[in-house]
Amino acid sequence: MTDRRLEGEVTDVALLDLTSLTSAEDLAGITRISDVAMVLVPESLMAAVVGIPMDDVAMVVPVPGGVEVRVHTGAMVMGGEALAGPEVKDSILIVTGTLILTSPVPRVAYRQIIVIGLVLAPHGSEAALGAGLTRVTGSVDYYPYAEGQEIKVSTGQLRADGGVLANPSGGPDDLLVVAGQLIVTGPVAKVGYRRILVAGQMLAPRDSQAVLGPVTVVKGQLAWYDGQPRFFVGKERFGRSFFELLDRPLTLALVGSFELDPDVPPELLRDKVAEIVLVGKLIAPSQLVGVLQLLTTEKLGVITVAGDDDGQR
Repeated sequence: MTDRRLEGEVTDVALLDLTSLTSAEDLAGITRISDVAMVLVPESLMAAVVGIPMDDVAMVVPVPGGVEVRVHTGAMVMGGEALAGPEVKDSILIVTGTLILTSPVPRVAYRQIIVIGLVLAPHGSEAALGAGLTRVTGSVDYYPYAEGQEIKVSTGQLRADGGVLANPSGGPDDLLVVAGQLIVTGPVAKVGYRRILVAGQMLAPRDSQAVLGPVTVVKGQLAWYDGQPRFFVGKERFGRSFFELLDRPLTLALVGSFELDPDVPPELLRDKVAEIVLVGKLIAPSQLVGVLQLLTTEKLGVITVAGDDDGQR
């Protein structure tokens, strides 16, 4: 977000870019900055900006004159040599999400690298990144590197069964990187990847925990389920008719934000739902909260009463 005519309180933006401003007068209309992850400020205006009242601002970054700012949101995938080119020596790289480096980093030529999230790089990059990463709000993880290995990257949501995770057409040194959600939809007998790295959420069958556990690294939330659940990802609302149509008790795996209608009786919920695995938020009338707590065997998130923003369980 950037605007020469900013006035009043600036709030609830991930990135506030003030680098186009040239004088303190351009900032005179801003009375407060709140709930902002990062503020980019011309170095010459730093004194004026720090005089503005701020609440819940994670980072203020001064930008020297003549420096290019490259901003990326989400998953950014590049070879390690891309950080070393002479063309980036007068640039600042800002990544909000995941920075994935697919080969060793020889050196860092960027003026600054700032990451809010996860940095994933091969072993052998420790010295270069240790010196070249300016700020990281999150973690920096290193993976075993081998010549010829393939790094398969998925952003968003990946649904994979045991056949996909066996990686039949790949090599034993390959890596699977998921920036988002990995939902393992069935039993896994063999993993054909050296590592599975998840920056986000992962759901997997409990029966495959012994196979998946040793090769999986999750930076986020991991939940195990039993049986063959019905998966819902995103946002959904369940009414009485949905449960009445079920011909047998069902396991629900919920990833996202969900709501139950007030016409669902507690007895119907107990009869038709065997188990709930929740990663996210489940909103329900107060009379259903106790039943949901009983049925939820894995909860990474909250069960909340409808109409009560503070009613977390």
